Amino acid sequence: MSTVELTIPPLSHYLALVRLVVANAALSEGSLSNDQMDDLALAVSEACANAVDSERAHGSSQPIRIVVELGEHGVAVTVTDHGGGFVAPAPTAPMPAVGDPQHLRHERGLGIPLMRRLADDVSFRATAEGTAVRLVVGIAPST
Repeated sequence: MSTVELTIPPLSHYLALVRLVVANAALSEGSLSNDQMDDLALAVSEACANAVDSERAHGSSQPIRIVVELGEHGVAVTVTDHGGGFVAPAPTAPMPAVGDPQHLRHERGLGIPLMRRLADDVSFRATAEGTAVRLVVGIAPST
C-alpha cells in the first residue's frame, strides 16, 4: 500500500489542488474506473470544503490534512480538520422538489449526502481538535 499526504491551509481556493492530487494518486493506483476517480475527487473536495467551513467557524487557521491510501483494489482518503468536530453528522433538511423555485436556491447541506452517494464507504471520527472524514472507493475482492 502506498500513501500520499497533503496539507493545505483552510482556504477554499486550495480545493482544486486537492482534487488534482487525489485524482492523480487514484490514477496511479490503477484499479478504479474514470468515473470512480471523478467521484472520489468530488467527494474529497466536499469533505475539504466542509473542513474549511468548520475551521473558519471555529477561528482555526491550522492546516487541513489529507491522506490518500492507495490499495490494491481501491483508494481511501482521510480528511482531518481542527474545526471543533462533531460526533455524528446532523440530519440534513430535505432538498426542495425539482419543480419548486426554492430548489435553485438550495446551496447548503448537500456535502455529506453527496459524499455518501459518491463513495463506497464514508465514516466520521471525532479527533481531539476536530473531525476526520474517511472516504473509500473501490470494492474489496471476494474471498
